[in-house]
Amino acid sequence: MANSITRFFTAIWYKLTGRTHDQIDRFMENPKTVRNAYEVIIRYKRGNIQRYKQAIGMLLGLVREKENSLAHLAANITELKKMKVAAIAKTKTIAAELQKAEIPAEEIEQHPDYVRCVTASNDFDATLEKKNARVVKLKREIERAQEDIESHKLQLTILHRDLDNMATELSEVVADYSTERMQEEVVDMLSDIGIDSTSAELTEK
Repeated sequence: MANSITRFFTAIWYKLTGRTHDQIDRFMENPKTVRNAYEVIIRYKRGNIQRYKQAIGMLLGLVREKENSLAHLAANITELKKMKVAAIAKTKTIAAELQKAEIPAEEIEQHPDYVRCVTASNDFDATLEKKNARVVKLKREIERAQEDIESHKLQLTILHRDLDNMATELSEVVADYSTERMQEEVVDMLSDIGIDSTSAELTEK
């Protein structure tokens, strides 16, 4: 495991520092350096998680704004419908009064009060059509945003798990390096005092 991690960090630090391969090999032999390298990546991942949380928070804020707009729009539509009903009722009342006065139908249709009520009713219809279209659009946007939020929450969970794995790997890698270094020191010590390689191998095991 230590060797694979070394290769991994060798590639990273070669890109970041421009060191030669020999320099990096010496650089990566130090467990403290490996720890520091891991901690750099862990901090970077934590930063990503924080930015992800901020992005999700912004999306939630946008959803709340759209939901508030939708609620306001719904109340507005309810009021417009009432006004339209009132305009239609007023139109019928005016028409009935003019008919009672024996005014011809052609003249009733041209009467200012009648025209005003019909125009108001038509305006309410046009406004309601636009408002209802806006409601449909807002609902669709809210639905998409909520789907995005759920997707981002899942991704955030994956990022957290990845961060936890990195922390675990850090402990394992440092332990592996320490063990490997200790084994190398034992081999060197045995070599210095003339113990043959077979004994050294047994010591490693």
